[in-house]
Amino acid sequence: MTIIPVSLVIPVRNEAETLTELFEALVALSAKPAEIIFVDTGSTDSSLLLLEKWAILESSERTCCQVLNLSGGYPGAARNRGVVAATQDWIVFLDSGIVPSPDWLIKLWESQVAEGSDAVFGVCSFVSDTSLGRMICALSSGYRKVLPVLPASLFRRSLFDKVGFFEEGLRSGEDLLWKKMLVDARVPMSVCNSACVEYRHFPSSLKQAFQKWFIYEQSATIAGVKSKARTVVLLLVLAMYALILFLPHLGLALFSSYLLARGFLDPLRRSNWTVWWTKWWQIIGMLPLAALLDFAAALGRVTALLGLSSFRLRAG
Repeated sequence: MTIIPVSLVIPVRNEAETLTELFEALVALSAKPAEIIFVDTGSTDSSLLLLEKWAILESSERTCCQVLNLSGGYPGAARNRGVVAATQDWIVFLDSGIVPSPDWLIKLWESQVAEGSDAVFGVCSFVSDTSLGRMICALSSGYRKVLPVLPASLFRRSLFDKVGFFEEGLRSGEDLLWKKMLVDARVPMSVCNSACVEYRHFPSSLKQAFQKWFIYEQSATIAGVKSKARTVVLLLVLAMYALILFLPHLGLALFSSYLLARGFLDPLRRSNWTVWWTKWWQIIGMLPLAALLDFAAALGRVTALLGLSSFRLRAG
């Protein structure tokens, strides 16, 4: 078995339902990391127990597995903890809920060796097995869209000394913020399109989806990783709802156009103009779902701009 001299860092919180498939994918890797570090951030389900059992079973003289506790930490803090604890000169990231292909790690490593890059991004394919998940996927990333993501990627450990660590006070956007730090520091980066992972665990209820979009938009706004144009668009969404109350005919006309664009055309665009639906009613259901998620995002952005969010950047 080929052992790659990297430390694999994986933040975890309440992922008992997805850990089994992650464990199976790690076992199936054609090349194994020298070290696997799970960082549990306060799971209230059986995640911690599952991690500890698996770490004991899989640890060997060639692959060391450890489980760290960081109760209450967000993803950035968990990754930072893992980087500090790592014993290897290279760090590779995954998230619980993300499943790597068997040759994912070896492809990353071969790309790094060939190109001499200190930062090599793997790519993620976004899919779902459920109707609601499929709809949310098409609305957000795009169904079967393949994008470079940080929790699939490889970095030289010394980069953290050069550009700094992840922002610890954010629920989301910390990965985009850190990538911006790499860009600002003019760190050469490459993308390995053959190093693939898959994400399919989208919210299973409308309530979960609303909460996720609200919280993530708050956090991303504080992080400053979303454009000013997005702020304008989301404010226009709120203004459209107000217009329905005061000028119903005009408001409803605008709302109909918005639903067609956001609920039908935009998911197609995000999905590379391919058919993402499997049942006709998913197309109809996408219209109110788009309105719900955009409303949640708009509220999240407004509360963040008004300073009503609990997320804060570190001073300095």
